[in-house]
Amino acid sequence: MNILEIDAGNTRIKWRLIEYKKQQKKKIHSGDALAQNLIDELPQDFCRQLLELTNKNIKKISVSNVRDVGFANALSSFCEKHFSVSVNFALVSSEHAGLTNAYQNFETLGVDRWLAMLAAWDSAKSAICIVDCGSAITIDLISAEGQHEGGYIVPGLQTMQRSLGDQTVNLTYQPESISNLEPGKNTVDAINHGVLNMVLGMLEKVDQKRRTDKAVDRSWYLCGGDAATLSKFIKWEHEVKPELVMDGLVIACVYSEDGDQVK
Repeated sequence: MNILEIDAGNTRIKWRLIEYKKQQKKKIHSGDALAQNLIDELPQDFCRQLLELTNKNIKKISVSNVRDVGFANALSSFCEKHFSVSVNFALVSSEHAGLTNAYQNFETLGVDRWLAMLAAWDSAKSAICIVDCGSAITIDLISAEGQHEGGYIVPGLQTMQRSLGDQTVNLTYQPESISNLEPGKNTVDAINHGVLNMVLGMLEKVDQKRRTDKAVDRSWYLCGGDAATLSKFIKWEHEVKPELVMDGLVIACVYSEDGDQVK
């Protein structure tokens, strides 16, 4: 059974086509597109990529959507028209697959965070810290018993960089790869290295519990567009899992071998 999985984020829309057979998945194709701020329509590049999949015998479409209802409605209409398949939008729950949500109003937790946690918990089955490095950086902690312990949300690297670049007089901000943490000798480097040090300081504070309390030894997973940038400077053991949110879709949207969703 071929399943199209879509991670519709604030900055980019990522997708992959997987073959799901005997509870095993194999990626066949993947892609991504800029998530433009359109009302009730989809980005053209994203539509073009999806149209190239119309002959791939897609049976199910599962989506993580943090965008607005207009995007959801447009995607549903597009998929029903071109694939004759109804879209299954993943939802947050209070408990699933051995993971318990810390939020009292569990529906208010971002679905991308929930899916990343489901995938991380399924992989580690131990205490975990999940860092999603996108337009916002989210940090979520899970106990060894599968209890979500809450998390943090701070502006992402590029969000902070753009904010300073937009507000600084006579500065045209040009994104550059960050190669070190030393004080910048020009304004762009000063911004880049400064915001990276701020985020790393936050992560080091979270990791301090592991270093001071040997009873809490967390596995660390990084995902999101800036995960590779942060990974270069994180000194403790961790894994970069670029598709962690989509990995969670398989867990949240369980299917039988005939393609029916298991309730």
